Amino acid sequence: MSAFQLFRKRLKQEQRYQWKNTMAILDWTIVFYLSLFILFMGAMFYDMLPGILGILEETPSILILVMLYFFAWNGSIRIYFQEADSYFFIRRSDLLKGIKLYSLIASLFKTLLKAILLGSVFYYLLMLSQSFQLKFIDWLLSYCILSLFLVMVRTWIELLWSAWWRTSVSLLSFIVFGLVYYYLLNSFVWVIGAFSLTVIMGWLYLKRDTFTQDMENNEKIRQKYTGMIFSFSEYVHIPKASNRSKPFLFKHSQRIFENRSPHYALTELFFKYLLRNYRHILSYLKIIGITIGAMSLLPLWTKYGVFLAFFFFMKEWLNIVYDELVAHPFLDMQKGKQLVKEHYQHLVTRWLYYPALGAIGFALMLNTLIHFLLR
Repeated sequence: MSAFQLFRKRLKQEQRYQWKNTMAILDWTIVFYLSLFILFMGAMFYDMLPGILGILEETPSILILVMLYFFAWNGSIRIYFQEADSYFFIRRSDLLKGIKLYSLIASLFKTLLKAILLGSVFYYLLMLSQSFQLKFIDWLLSYCILSLFLVMVRTWIELLWSAWWRTSVSLLSFIVFGLVYYYLLNSFVWVIGAFSLTVIMGWLYLKRDTFTQDMENNEKIRQKYTGMIFSFSEYVHIPKASNRSKPFLFKHSQRIFENRSPHYALTELFFKYLLRNYRHILSYLKIIGITIGAMSLLPLWTKYGVFLAFFFFMKEWLNIVYDELVAHPFLDMQKGKQLVKEHYQHLVTRWLYYPALGAIGFALMLNTLIHFLLR
């Protein structure tokens, strides 16, 4: 097997791995609410487009250039090395070098495509500024070279420094190269210099033994993509590691209900569990807010479809949070005492389900009333 065939095989394996993860968490509720969010943002953007263009005409071009520079700085090189490669290919170093070469080419090509897309879109925004004089081809070439150069700079910073040194050098490089880019934007001297330095850094990178760093970086990027995929799923709970601190609400654990029966005790525990977890309370408010926002922009018949979908979706989401709570080891130990019963789920979740349903119902009634009054 040649190096190119091995690289292509690993690239396909990575794509299948991420696709399986995506399909594992994707269901109709996520697709539906993502579509609602896109429709809501699209309608809002279309309605605000004249005002946005007016603001952009008065916006200094330097702000747009800084944003583009930030996008260019956030590129990365990914080499598809695996931990076992150092053992399996101990006598085939040519395969490792080949994988590194093709991975570098693929990463730079991906960076180039991103630069072309961003440069093309933001060029028309830059043209609204009277101080920007570059032609389209000149600007696109300049930005593409900048993106490739910064990717190699960041790669070498990660190779040569660690800990706070890496942070300091990254910050200094970000500022210095940003100033050079801004003041020499209309000159092709820096373009030629940046391209030459990019080629030299790429050649030295291929010659340098970076197997350990590349393997760790590959795994880090892989897990980052996987984490981003699972973060969209309400069915996969990924708690963030944090130090224990006093909660803002119920920090002295006051009683909410005077009645201390198992049902009310579990309801109180559910309230505190949800309100002390920012992820849950923000998700609860986000679902309600997006639904109300989408209903205000969609046609009347679609509003009732959204309300019907919310009727089932919110109930399902609250049941998931409830299942997380009762799955705690402490409550699991109390099963023999019958502190948690099956019919408690509806009795507990209704305290948050009915207010959310009432808010959406009120918004639907208000939208319906406005629709017929404005006819």
